[in-house]
Amino acid sequence: MKAIILNSGRGTRLYPMTRYRPKALLNIDSKPLLGYQLEMLIDCGFNSFILTTGPFGNQIKSYVKKQYPDVRITYVKNQKYRTTNYIYSMWLTREFVDDDIILMHGDLFFEKQLLVNLVNSEYPTCVPVKKSVMSPPEKDFKAIIKNGAIIRIGVDCFGENAYFLAPMYKLSKFDYLKWLTAIENAIKQRKTKIYAETVFNTMSDKFLLHPLYFDNEICLEIDTKQDLKQAQKLVRKVA
Repeated sequence: MKAIILNSGRGTRLYPMTRYRPKALLNIDSKPLLGYQLEMLIDCGFNSFILTTGPFGNQIKSYVKKQYPDVRITYVKNQKYRTTNYIYSMWLTREFVDDDIILMHGDLFFEKQLLVNLVNSEYPTCVPVKKSVMSPPEKDFKAIIKNGAIIRIGVDCFGENAYFLAPMYKLSKFDYLKWLTAIENAIKQRKTKIYAETVFNTMSDKFLLHPLYFDNEICLEIDTKQDLKQAQKLVRKVA
């Protein structure tokens, strides 16, 4: 199993902190966000990674080479990071996918147990969903669940069947390539600024994405300064 981490965005909502460095290298306590992700993945047995990059690829490469010299990294640079969303970065990984994967948004700060549960899940294709949250954050991804399957994902999902979804997917190689095929069709239509999850919504009947429910484990998306402050408060429970 390989791990793909999407780190090709500009992190504009965290300016000026991200004006000259990637969100992935913002420190939470004394360690960058990317460091937490890599160490948890390594602890779970991963030794092969695909990292997408954008404007700060050299900084990410330098950090990983210095701190994790023994891990195998394939870097995929999104040259069009200014005009595309991560849907395009995902599409660029297609030629390197030769195994089942964990696909992770690069701005996720989470507790290791959440990843352990995901990797060890009986489901070949699933994603963590926090069903106990009655009012999930408006800015974050939510899932609509019906008959035990996720039928829609988006930040604009609301209602009694909408629950916080952590964009950290476990996907069989077959399902990921199927998703990438649909993404390629969207790119041909020049839909490169939409979420990849928007494409999933058009094909949710094509493969079964199971919700992997969690409750107490920490997980949040680092989009804003407030998110970063919250992560600083929770870091001792994660480290």
